[in-house]
Amino acid sequence: MSELVELVILNHKFIINSDKNKKYLEQLASFVNAKAEQVVKGTKSVDSFNVAVLTALNIADDFLSDKMEVNNESKRVLDKVNNIYNYIAKSS
Repeated sequence: MSELVELVILNHKFIINSDKNKKYLEQLASFVNAKAEQVVKGTKSVDSFNVAVLTALNIADDFLSDKMEVNNESKRVLDKVNNIYNYIAKSS
């Protein structure tokens, strides 16, 4: 069941109609707001479009960096599992 939730990001109110939990949406807004405030402090930009785009780029960079790290770790674990499997297969 969807509900309307009011979120505030950089002093702008957004009314969102969502099936997501209100607390979860508030956490998302808090995360985005913190990233946007970092951009504002780092660039001193007052253009909200520039702040939004730079914030989106920063969040995308974090996401893709984390995704690559997880993929690399998954590959390392799979390689170790294969090595153990091969060792056991040779010992049998």
